[in-house]
Parts: sequence; C-alpha cells; structure tokens
Amino acid sequence: MKTKPVSHKTENTYRFLTFAERLGNVNIDIIHRIDRTASYDEEVETYFFEGLLKWRELNLTEHFGKFYKEVIDKCQSFNQLVYHQNEIVQSLKTHLQIKNSFAYQPLLDLVVQLARDLQTDFYPHFQEFFLTITSILETQDTELLEWAFTSLSYLYKYLWRLMVKDMSNIYSMYSTLLAHKKLHIRNFAAESFTFLMRKVSDKNALFNIMFLDLDEHPEKVEGVGQLLFEMCKGVRNMFHSCTGKAVKLILQKLGPVTETETQLPWILVGETLKNMVKSTASYIYKEHFGTFFECLQESLLDLHTKVTTTNCGESSEQIRRLLETYLILVKHGNGSKIIKPIDVCKVLSQTLQIANLSTACRETLLAVISALILGENVPLPETLIKETIQKIFESRFERRLILDFSEVMFVMKQFEQLFLPSFLLYIENCFLIDEAAVKDEALAILAKLILNKAAPPTTGSMAIEKYPLVFSQQTVGSYLRQKKTRSKGGKEQIPVLDHLLSIIQLPPNKDATYLSHSWAALVVLPHIRPLEKDKVIPLITCFIESLFMNVDRGSFGKGNLFVLCQAVNTLLSLEESSELLHLVPVERVKNLVLTFPLEPSVLLLADLYYQRLSLCGCKGPLSEEALMELFPKLQANISTGISKIRLLTIRILNHFELRLPELMEDDGLSERQSAFAILRQAELVPATVSDYREKLLHLRKLRHDVVQAAVPDGPLQEVPLRYLLGMLYVNFSALWDPVIELISSHAHEMENKQFWKVYYEHLEKAAVHAEKELQNDVRDEESIGDESWEQTQEGNVGALYHEQLTLKTDCQERLDHTNFRFLLWRALAKFPERVEPRSRELSPLFLRFINNEYYPADLQVAPTQDLRRKAKGEAAEEVEEEPAAGDAEELEEEAMPMDEPSQKKKTRRAAAKQLIAHLQVFSKFSNPRALYLESKLYELYLQLLLHQDQMVQKITLDCIMTYRHPHILPYRENLQRLLEDRSFKEEIVHFSISEDNTVVKTAHRADLFPILMRILYGRMKNKTGSKTQGKAASGTRMSIVLRFLAGTQPEEIQIFLDLLFEPVKHFKNGECHSAVIQAVEDLDLSKVLPLGRQHGILNSLEIVLKNINHLISAYLPKILQILLCMTATASHILDQREKIHLRFINPLKNLRRLGIKMVTDIFLDWESYQFRTEEIDAVFHGAVWPQIRRLGSESQYSPTPLLKLISIWSRNARYFPFLAKQKPGYPECDILTNVFAILSAKNLSEATASIVMDIADDLLNLPDFEPTETLLSLPVTGCVYTESADESITLGGQLILPHVPAILQYFSKTTISAEKVKKKKNRAQVSKELGILSKISKFMRDKEQSSLLITLLLPFLHRGNIAQDTEVDILVTVQNLLKHCLEPTSFLKPLAKLFSVIKNKLSRQLLCTVFQTLSDFESGLKYITDIVKLNAFDQRHLDDINFDVRFSTFQTITSYIKEMQTVDVNYLIPVMHNCFYNME
Repeated sequence: MKTKPVSHKTENTYRFLTFAERLGNVNIDIIHRIDRTASYDEEVETYFFEGLLKWRELNLTEHFGKFYKEVIDKCQSFNQLVYHQNEIVQSLKTHLQIKNSFAYQPLLDLVVQLARDLQTDFYPHFQEFFLTITSILETQDTELLEWAFTSLSYLYKYLWRLMVKDMSNIYSMYSTLLAHKKLHIRNFAAESFTFLMRKVSDKNALFNIMFLDLDEHPEKVEGVGQLLFEMCKGVRNMFHSCTGKAVKLILQKLGPVTETETQLPWILVGETLKNMVKSTASYIYKEHFGTFFECLQESLLDLHTKVTTTNCGESSEQIRRLLETYLILVKHGNGSKIIKPIDVCKVLSQTLQIANLSTACRETLLAVISALILGENVPLPETLIKETIQKIFESRFERRLILDFSEVMFVMKQFEQLFLPSFLLYIENCFLIDEAAVKDEALAILAKLILNKAAPPTTGSMAIEKYPLVFSQQTVGSYLRQKKTRSKGGKEQIPVLDHLLSIIQLPPNKDATYLSHSWAALVVLPHIRPLEKDKVIPLITCFIESLFMNVDRGSFGKGNLFVLCQAVNTLLSLEESSELLHLVPVERVKNLVLTFPLEPSVLLLADLYYQRLSLCGCKGPLSEEALMELFPKLQANISTGISKIRLLTIRILNHFELRLPELMEDDGLSERQSAFAILRQAELVPATVSDYREKLLHLRKLRHDVVQAAVPDGPLQEVPLRYLLGMLYVNFSALWDPVIELISSHAHEMENKQFWKVYYEHLEKAAVHAEKELQNDVRDEESIGDESWEQTQEGNVGALYHEQLTLKTDCQERLDHTNFRFLLWRALAKFPERVEPRSRELSPLFLRFINNEYYPADLQVAPTQDLRRKAKGEAAEEVEEEPAAGDAEELEEEAMPMDEPSQKKKTRRAAAKQLIAHLQVFSKFSNPRALYLESKLYELYLQLLLHQDQMVQKITLDCIMTYRHPHILPYRENLQRLLEDRSFKEEIVHFSISEDNTVVKTAHRADLFPILMRILYGRMKNKTGSKTQGKAASGTRMSIVLRFLAGTQPEEIQIFLDLLFEPVKHFKNGECHSAVIQAVEDLDLSKVLPLGRQHGILNSLEIVLKNINHLISAYLPKILQILLCMTATASHILDQREKIHLRFINPLKNLRRLGIKMVTDIFLDWESYQFRTEEIDAVFHGAVWPQIRRLGSESQYSPTPLLKLISIWSRNARYFPFLAKQKPGYPECDILTNVFAILSAKNLSEATASIVMDIADDLLNLPDFEPTETLLSLPVTGCVYTESADESITLGGQLILPHVPAILQYFSKTTISAEKVKKKKNRAQVSKELGILSKISKFMRDKEQSSLLITLLLPFLHRGNIAQDTEVDILVTVQNLLKHCLEPTSFLKPLAKLFSVIKNKLSRQLLCTVFQTLSDFESGLKYITDIVKLNAFDQRHLDDINFDVRFSTFQTITSYIKEMQTVDVNYLIPVMHNCFYNME
C-alpha cells in the first residue's frame, strides 16, 4: 500500500461542531488574558475613539455604519466625549436593541471602551447597559454569548472599585441570570462575576446578602452553587487561594449552631453547598482536595462538641447537611476524590457515637459510611472496616436503619469475613426480643441475604447452593443479657432456628402472614448452622403433607403452590438420598402436575423432584408409562409462547425413559438423543443475533425424517411439530422462515390426520386469541383455587414474598398472537395440497376472520358504522380530532364500530397483511369448486377485487384464476399487468375495449367485464401508476380509468356504475320521491354506511359526471335518486346532532355540501333533461326543504351550496317555477323569502350579496320560457305566483314582486353610499344594482319609501363623472318613484340643479322628461317646466339642436323676469343652471 505523504491530515481542518462543543470553546476568562500593552497606552486620547476607528475597518456592515455616523463627531477628544456622553450612551443602547444586528461585537466592545474612558461617570448607566446586554442572551449563537459575557466581565473589571461599595444592588441585579432556565447562561454568568466576588473584602457580609436573597428567589440555588464554585476554582484543576477562607465561611452558615448572627434559609444554603460540591468534584484533581476535606473535617468535629440535648434538633439538621456534602464527595467516581480515607472513616466513626442525633441524620451518616466502605477507589484497612461495622451494630441506632444499611452492604467484598459475624449476632439478638414486628424485620433481611447469596434454583439443572449462617449462643450481645434471663442448666437453644421451626409447625391458615412467613422460613432454614437434619426433615415433610391436603380439599391459592414448591426445594437441599420417595410420594407430584399443568410453581416443583429421582436412579416413577400419564396434559405446553413454561415442561418430560425405535443399521457407537433432549438443547439457546444459528442447528434435528429415530410411535410423534409451532411465537424474524420449512417437512411426511389435528388446534387457538386481542379482552384465565387464599401478605416479609411470587410465577410475556396466526397461514401456503381436503375447517376460519376482524378494521369494506354518542367516557371521546374530510381513502381509520370505548383498533394495513396471508393459501388450491362454502368464498373474492390495496387485488385475482374460467383465462396476463404500477398506464392504452379495435373477443365480453371493471375500480381508489397516490391525485386516477371506460357500450358502463353504487344500491328502488322519504325513515344511527365510503362514492360520482356524462344519460334518474337519498340522510342525521359523536359532524356537513353541489351540477349540465314531478319533489325533499330556513343565517359569510343551487335555477327561465314552489303548510319555507332575507344580515359578505343581486337581476331581465317540441316546460306542482295588474310583467317579475321592500331596504343601506361608488372595483356591482333598482322602482307603492329613495339617489347625479348607463338607470328610477312619492314638487330644486351637471345627451333628454312630469302632479308648475325647451333638439336632423325653439324660450324667460314683482326662486334656479350649462 502506498505510504501517505507527510502533509496528509488525519482529520479535516474544518469540522462541524455541535452546540455543546461550541459552548465548550467559549472563553470569557478575561483575568488571564494578556493585553497589557494596549490597556495603558499613554498617547491614547480616548479608548472609545480608538475602538471606533479599529472597528470601522473590521466591521463594514450597514448596522455599524449607521452607528458610526451617529457618534464619530462626538468622541474625537476626551472633552467632547464627556460632553456628549449621554447621546453616545443613548446611541449605544438603541443599536444594541436592534434584533439580529450584525454590529453586536463592535458595540459590546465599545461599551467597555466607554466605561474605561468615563470610569465613575459611566457607573450610573451600568444598570441600563446590563439589562440591554442580558436581553441579547436568548440566542443559539455561541459567539454572541461569548462577546456579551466578555463585555460584562470587562465592565466588572474596570468598574470594580465602584461596584464593591454597591454590592447589594449589583448582586440583586446580576443574580437574575443565576436563575436563568438555560444551564450554559447560568454557568457563564457565574464565571463572569467571579472577579468581582474575589475583590470583596468582607466575604461574610457578601455571603449573607447572597443567602438571604435565596429566601425570596429559591430558583437561584443552582446558580449560586455554581457561582461559589467559580469563586473557589483556580487554574489547572486546583483551588484558588481564597478557597480555605470562603469554604469555612460557607460551612459556618449551614445552620444556627455555628451561625449565630443572622437567620438564613438553612435548607437552601445546604442545597447551594451541594451544587457547589458537585461542580467541584468534577473539576478539582484528587491531590488538590486536601484543603476542602480539612475544612469539612474541622467543621464536623467542631459540631460534635456543640451538640447538646437542648439543641439536638438543629445540630442534627446541620450535621446532616454537612454529611450530604460528604456523601457527594464519597460517591463521586466510587470514592476517587478521597485523599485520606482513614481520617474520613475515623471522623465518621466518632460521629456514630454522638447521642441525640435525629433519624434522618443517622440515615445519612450510614449512607456515607456504606458508600465509603463499598467505594472501589477507597483503600481502607480491614481492621478499621471491621471496627466501624461493629460500632454501627453496637450503636443505639434504630433497627430499620441498621437493617437497611446491612442490605446495602450485601455486595461488599469480603462480606463473609468482615460483616457477616457482627450481622448474625445482631440478628440473633433481634430474635430474642419478643415482638412480632422485630422478628418480621429480621426474618425478611435473612431471606433477602439468602436470595442475594444463594438463591433457590429456578430450574432443576441448577445446583442447590449452601450459604452457612452460623449462630451460636455465646455470641449473644451483652446488652440483651439483662433483659433475657436464661433457663439455667437447660440445653442451649438457638433462637433463630426455634423461631423458623415454630413457623412451619403452624397448621395452614388464612392469616395475613402465614404464607409469607412460611415461605421465608423455608428459604432460610437449610442455611442455618448448627442444624439437626433428623429433627427438621420430619417437620418439613409434615408441612408439605398439610399443603398437599389443602390442595386436595381445594382451599388454596397461587401462593400455596409457590410455598409448596419452596418447601420441596428446602427438603431436597436437606435430604440428598432416594429417601425422598417416601417423604413425598410420586403420586402426589403427578396429580399436582395433572391438575395444574400451566402453573410455573408446580412445573418447577415437578422438575426439581424428577431431576432428583433421575439422579438417584429411580427407574419406576420415570418409566414410559408414567410419561404417557402426564403427556396428554403437558403436550399443549410444548407449543406455548411463554418460554418459562415451555422450558420447564420440556425438562420434566426429558427426565423420563423413552424406548426409541430400532434403527435398521445401528452402529451402536453414537448415543442417540431423545426428542426431548433435542428440544431442551434448542430451548436453552437464546434467540439473539449472535446465537440464533446455533439454535437453528438444534432445531434442524427436528426435521421429520431426522427426528423419526428420536421419537417412539404414538402420540409422542406430535412433539417435534408442536415445538416447532411454538417457535413461531419467538420474537425473532430470522428464525421464522427456517422453522416454516421444518414444519412443511412434517406436513408432507407425517400422517395427514395427525398433522391436521395438531395444526388446526393451533389455527383455532390463534384466531381466538387474535380476536380477544382486538376486543382488548386479554384477561387472564380464571385464577386457580380459592380466591380467599389470595389475600395480601403483611409486613416486610410480606412485601418480599409478593415481589418474589410475581417474579417467579408471572408469565406476562407479550405474545403476538396476530403474528403467530399470520405465520401459521404463511406456512399453510407451503403445502396447499395437504390442506385442501380440509376445507370444511379452513373455509369457516377464513370467513370468521373476515367478519370478526377484517370488516371492523377496514371501514372501506365494512358494511356499517355506529355514529351514536357513547354514554360513558363521553368527555374523553369528544376531544378527538376530526378527521379531515377528504377522499375515501384518506378517512383511513375514521372510526371503528366500537362495542366498548376501550376497543383496540387494528389498522387497515395490518388487517390487509393478515388478509393476504389467508388468501395466499386459497390461491394455491387446485379445485376451488369442491371447497366447503364455495359460493360464499367466490362472492367474497368478487368483493375483494374492489379492494384498494393492489396486493390484495393480485392475490384475489389468483384465487379467481384457480377456477380456470375459459372467458377470463386468456386475459390473465393483461389483468395482471393492470395490477402492476409500472405497467398500468401502458397496459390501459394497449388493452383497448372499444368496438373498433378491441383486444377482447365479443363472446368473452360478458364474463370478462365484471372482473375487469372490479379491478379498475379498485385501482381507481388507490393509485394508477407513479405519483398518483393520496387525496390530491384522486381526480387524476379516476380520469385515467374513466377515459379507458369511454370505449365501452352504455350497458357495460352500467356494470361499473353498479360497482360504484354497490354500498347504496338499496336507494335505487322505487320512485324517486318515495325512495328519499323511505331512506330518511329507515335511518338507524347505529348502522350507517361508513362516512368515509359515502364520501368516496360522492367523489367518484362527481368525476363520472365530468368525464363520461355522454354515456350515462340513461342512468341519470338513478344517479339523481341516489344523490338525493344520501343528501337527505346526511341532513337528517345532522338534525339529530345531539345524539351523534361530535367528530362525525364535520364529515356529515361535508357530505351534505357535496351532495347539494352535485345536484346543482346536474341542473347546470343537463338543462334539457325532462325532470319528472317525482324527481322535482325529491330534490326539494332531499336538498331544499331541510336547509332553506337556515339560508339567511348560514349564507352570511359565504354562499352555501343551496344558495348556489337557487342561483343556477334563477339563470334559466325554464327553472323559474322551482322558485315559486311552496311546501304545503309551511309558508316560512318560501324560497325567495329566505333568499332575500339574507340581505338583512349583519356583516354580509360581498360574495353572498353579489349572488343574491344576480338572482334578482336574472328574475327581472330574463324573458319567459317558451316551450318547444324538444324542450318542454317542467311539471312543477304547488307553485304560487303574485297576482299583478300589469299584464306585461314577466314570470320573474311576478316572483320578485313580494320581495321588493326587502331589496329596497338593502339598497337604502348599502348601494347608495358615496364610498362604494368612489371605489373603482365596485363600479360594475353598483351599476348592476342601480339597474335592478330602475326596474324594481316600477313596482314601488310605498310613498315614504319612494321619497326617501329619491332623496338618496339624486346626490349621486350631482357628483358628475358617472357613466351614462348609471345616470339613465338613476333617472328612470326617479321617474318611476315620483309617481308614488309624498310631494313630488318638493324635488323641483334638486332636479333643476342637475341641468348644470348632466352633460350626456341621452341622460339630459331623460332629465327633461322627468322635470316635465312634475307639472303632471301640479299644473301650476307648467310655466317652470317649460324651461326645459332650452335643451330642444331638432327632430329631423340627428344631434342638431333646435335653435328656433331654444331662442323663443329665451325670449319668453327674459320677458317673464322683467315683469317679475318678487323674486321667484323656483323659476330662477332652473334658468340659472341651464345658462351655466350653455355657457360651458
């Protein structure tokens, strides 16, 4: 290999650093920075100006540029700087507050330079700058953090003399950072403030300020601890020189015994010290820790002398806080920071001897000592350890503390030499005290010791260990001798042994301590020394016998069996010969196993028992006959998923003798293993990545041909198969395929009936479990025995007993029954020919899966869904998010048909995986017509072809192909290519079905099309090639399929539409109107077609109407009928919304919206369709009447679908009768009344107002509909029109007549507003509304309203620059209104003023006409209205004015004015305005 050049780098120059690494690189330690030359330059005028010039070159950002311009002229000399200091400070503050500025670094540096220049003058501004700088710290930019804290550190450095005098203010301001939520900011804050802390001479006062502040702000505890550490932290992992003095002061302030001057929050001071010590232990090296330990030791010894009976409470607390500090140091790195462990140990030993300490303090003391002795890095001499332990046992500490301490010490090295003797002595003394609780505690700790050091075996193969506990009477402690007088001359008794034997001599009872104490006594008993076996064994035998008797009588629980197992265990450890058979008869054990084959305690007992028999060589009880008695009960355990039970069962069966079959050529050399031995070896190897290959080596010996030699004929032939099936429960996927291969070897070679019996039993069991799992019904089988024996055991022993009982007998392994079933079916597909004859059992299993598990999981195929609100758990249910109403497939698992709130939901994908496994088996069968329930299966296949999962479609197609239909088989490849994503688009182009160039033979069409349509329907629901999945592309998918279907005949497209409407086919029955009424009546909220499916149907239908409407005209009546039924049911459910679940309301509204929208599309696209009376009534019943009364309130903000439907009707005069249709007996359901009621709503949106105006406009403008031969008028019943005297009025006019006041009221509010007219965007709207007004005004009769409208309209014309059409509309309106207003003549002046404004010829002529009509109301005005002749035009020549008439009118006017006696204003005003116009 070529050597690398010298220049080769081992790592990249630039490497990405994490936030933590970047924080680690931040350096804000300014004390050790070397900048002496720059600091005191004599020639510098001002540091600020120098800094400004330096940064001008280094920072060219816009932000800094602005600041530079602001201050450059104010700081060039020191005098200037002092004079302008306030402005400079203000500029700095302003620029520092700019978010994400690029000038932070120079600005922060300039703050420091300004402080150096101004010194005392800068100090008053410090607080403001501090707040500004700290507000920048909320950042992830580590450089900015470094600049900010460096700047603060420099400020402390340059202003320290002033700050030290003002320490309480500075600290209260600065310490807010110590409570910051981010750790790194707390740490930097502590580091930057250290310099100042060390400069304070009176540390005592400073600490008092800090600790008193904690009382108000306890959240600063961590920060203050860090601050104290930073203060004591030196360089190179050493302490600073101020440490000794500071630590002594802090330790003095731990409690009132030493701190007598000030009352501090002692607990918080203790917490602060703990935080400080944690940081210290991580930073300081072991060899530099001397000072700290000396201070601690001194403080603790000082406290020893000050403890008195009066202050023992306070001193105990203070000592405890000190000991907690010790505890942190001792535990750190297993004692790696302890310098003089012997001294520490001695000081702690002295503390042991202080009387009057509190329990909490003693507990902490013992914790410190145990940590010290157990610490791996603490070298202590054995004598000292032994001495300390003896002191602890001799101290008068509470028993609970000493026993807890002992339990912690079990793991100690040399436990038996240094600890056990003193411990046993103490325990023996406990048994001498005549109190039940004391004995309970002592027994519990002994049991824990044995469980720790020599636990009872959990399988027969483990050795039964001995751990001698030597008790002898001489060792009993002296302080108990006075209490317990001995029986003189009597034989020495051993109190522990006596107590244990007394427990097992008690008759079985239901006390709250009986079972637990018996169990603990049996655990400890074999280890007690001295022990006379001859005396003890009969007692244990009696105890076992009494428990067996109880079991026979049925008065026992799980606990009794656990204790019985322990008793036999104890007996086995004491009795090591075959005498066992007489002590515990084999019948007893056998019957116990037959009664409880699933109980781990019983199986363990049997394993231990038979293991001993086989070791002692007892042939009789282990014969093959004895095995055959047990086997039927134990065979199910071989394939259980619970490994503990499986192993124990295999071990038990392996103890028996087996007569293996004779081999043809037996070489006699190799020892043949029995099947059980192979099973045991396989079971002992764990299923892990490293070991599974070894496990497979053992499992391969179970292949049918190999294992024959290891299994005798008869029932035992099933054993290998059962075990292999059990292996499918193991949660390790690499095992499954090899195991399935081995299972198929048995399927092919084993006797079929025997194989199927075992296999079907497992299939059945797996189905039951999987269903239970779905129902969340994973309750354990009934608890065995008598419930009253299951009561909780009390005391310390009771707690330990329950813990061990659960540990040893708990079989709560998480078994995946669903996966087990999946693997069983997957295996079936490997040997279909062996299971095809068994369809009588197989078909019902499959159909049961479909009904019980598949339908509930997949609402796309499930027939119904329950929408009702549940009574219980309602509140919790309501918070569920509503599924976004979208495509059918998007409402993935919208809601389960839940039978109870806790039902577990199986996802559709998981259900499909199981479904595929089932189908795969059926797709391999060769004669499907002979299968049991064949008709149901075929029906199901057709149903599943519609499935949107293409894998399901593929397998289902394979199932159908097994029938070998001659009309379908030739197109097998085409159909399969349609199911492949990659080839779908290509195939759909080539596989033409149109008449001209079809690939399909005409004879085959009838049979092939149902299959083809189903496949395409399924593809359309999911994806048709790449990038077509999901809601957004549903339109693309459907259009691809529908374009293909455009080549079919109309009767063939019917198959497709029938598929589409399959779920709602019942809506097609009967006449349209009666079908809608029936649909609403039959509605049952507990059995609604799943909303997701309804949604899918409507979406698909929408695209069908768009893409192939030329093919479906014959089908249109049925489509309309289905649409209306679905819309009506959605509306009806929403009317009962208090009964349904909240999360269904939005999807239902969406359905109703879609339904009405599509009815609207039908009216829009099929204008020439001859709607029948039935259909029209149905439209009203389904879409209009349920919603119409809410139209006014719901359309306020945006037009509702119903309003859009009505607007479509108003655009076509043929549909006008719809608008006149009335609901009999419900006058409030009139359509137009509700439409125009919208206009009176508040905050009406422009979109809605515009639609209503369009409706009015269309009604006024459209001519009446004239029927022709091809286009007849519609047979609408129940229409009501307003009678009108005016013959010329159209049908639309008649419809709008009653609503004129409502429209006018709207106009008077909105249209006639100056703002609206001013805006350009409103021009079209305004002109349309004025046009409506001009037509409507003909129908006005109300005098007051007419006057008001004229008053409002005339100012419009005065404004000039209005479009001519608008002017004409307004003048026509005014002309119509003048006929019905209160005083028409009062409008003389306003109309006269218009002569100078209106310029357009048409408008002007109309104005003249309007002005002249005034004289019709009052003939006395004729002389004034004649003035309009000044505007006369020549009749003969277009656009020429009539000079003669105009001139003669001028003469008349002049003569009239000359003769005027008084000023006639009414006459002069029109004259003036006409003159103004002529002069222009």
